[in-house]
Amino acid sequence: MLIRVLRLGATTASVASILFSAAGASAATQGADLRVVAPGGKTLAEFRQYTGTVDIGTDRGANCFGQGTGGSGDRAKVTGPTALGAVRDALETASDLRPLSVTDAFLDDGFGLGVCGIGGFKSQGSSFWYLKSDHAGAQVSGSQLHVNQGDDILWYLSSTFPPPPELALVGPSRAQPTVPYQVTVYSYADDATRTPAAGASVTHASQPTDAAGHTMVSSPVGTDLLRATRAQSIPSNQVKVCVNADLSKCPSSHGLRIVGSRRPDRIAGTRGRDSIAARGGPDVINLTAGGRDGVGCGDGADKVIVAAGDHNDNIGPTCEQVVEN
Repeated sequence: MLIRVLRLGATTASVASILFSAAGASAATQGADLRVVAPGGKTLAEFRQYTGTVDIGTDRGANCFGQGTGGSGDRAKVTGPTALGAVRDALETASDLRPLSVTDAFLDDGFGLGVCGIGGFKSQGSSFWYLKSDHAGAQVSGSQLHVNQGDDILWYLSSTFPPPPELALVGPSRAQPTVPYQVTVYSYADDATRTPAAGASVTHASQPTDAAGHTMVSSPVGTDLLRATRAQSIPSNQVKVCVNADLSKCPSSHGLRIVGSRRPDRIAGTRGRDSIAARGGPDVINLTAGGRDGVGCGDGADKVIVAAGDHNDNIGPTCEQVVEN
């Protein structure tokens, strides 16, 4: 398919903004940074998922919250974007999240939909799917928790109440091979209070983190995926580090894996090297923040906005229009 390119000069730069907002005006979707962690620390999903209003089938065999709470089997509309909607939309590309088991047994109590299982990992006995938003424990159900662009959403199958603290790992986007570099691990309580996480183990670290949450890591050439773990804690996010003797060949900022919905999405890239799958709907993807990005647009009449003179991005043939701003 031929990609049409429109060059916008300084006097017409506002046209890019119009194109961007017009395609996104009807898109009530938001990009939430979704992370789903199962028992044993297995990560079922970790990427930015765009989501909006979704339709979810309830599970007649759902069993959670310490009692038989099978759903009606009816489909339920969840007006989004919500934390549960992000999981529902992510099901279509992340097979590890399937099946999703929810119950509507508590709708009359004002609780919303209850999550009983994700990816075949079900809450049993005292265990439950713990939900956090921006590191704070949610006070409402996932179907009622509204999400905004860039919100950090964590689902974790906790075996006990209260749930354990959450670890968060911070590290560089690039490093030289065999040259030690510092990473930091934090611990977040249920109320989002952040403290240094001492005694955490980090991939390829020389020793556990100290009282300030610091440790040194030495990585081999290539791409290193770091993660922090500690007993009685929720494992951390993954940090991708590009390791090369020539640092100019690595991105200067962390990028994201970004997944769109089947609705019109207004997707914004980051300063890092992003991998973007816009999927269905007439989407607008803005890459002007920088980074050498990879974009697949999918179905729908899509527009990609790039910075003037930026020809480093890998833009797929399903992207009907590329606009230089």
